[in-house]
Amino acid sequence: MHGETDRKAHQLLIQHWHDLARRSYRDNRPYFTDFLPQEDEIPAKKIAAENGVVCMAWGGTENTARVMLCFAPDSTFAVPERFPITCLTISHRGTSMLRHRDVLGALMACDIRRDLIGDILIAPKLVQIFVCSHIVPILLQELSQIGRVGVSVADDQPVCLAAQQNLIAYSGTVASLRADAVTAFVTHLSREKASQLIRQGKLVRAHETVETPSASMQIGDVFSIRGYGKFRLDAIDGTTRKGRYHITIQKYQ
Repeated sequence: MHGETDRKAHQLLIQHWHDLARRSYRDNRPYFTDFLPQEDEIPAKKIAAENGVVCMAWGGTENTARVMLCFAPDSTFAVPERFPITCLTISHRGTSMLRHRDVLGALMACDIRRDLIGDILIAPKLVQIFVCSHIVPILLQELSQIGRVGVSVADDQPVCLAAQQNLIAYSGTVASLRADAVTAFVTHLSREKASQLIRQGKLVRAHETVETPSASMQIGDVFSIRGYGKFRLDAIDGTTRKGRYHITIQKYQ
């Protein structure tokens, strides 16, 4: 069930990107998506090239995990200043740092969809959030509390917090680059149990469910396993004498 739902969602997303690229070429103007995972930039660029346009990703500052895509006739249109992204600065007098899930929950309680929200950067007594510009009036009016903490919101402050993707790297060897072998490595399960997870539709790569244990994994693949987290196959560093592959995995925190 999960696999079929994921496939349909992926097909709709790809169709949407093709539509934006075609419209950009036809109208000679940029078109923008809502916020997406940063890794979507790679397949989107291929779709842009197929339709005679360019694609750029921007999340409001450097190194964001969530980005907006711009399909544009050429690179002069695809510049950060054109993206309809606003940085909201939230200040508070709470004694401890706000938690990411509490901030996200407060935003969604204002009836804001997740894809309208980019990265949430948190520091003591300060939070900066990148959002689609058209929802700013709603948040300025309705967002006054996060959890039990009263907050004030401004849309005219410069970005002062850095986006940092928290990744944990670890290395080891796998018998092959098959999906079941890599899944077993990151979940610490046997190949048999890893194969069961895959057949249950729990391995998702680039919005598509991988349902075949023998599917090949490649450097740069970003994948998630329901119940275990999100990962990236970062490097393949040769083989052992017995033919096993040295790999490095990055796990998103």
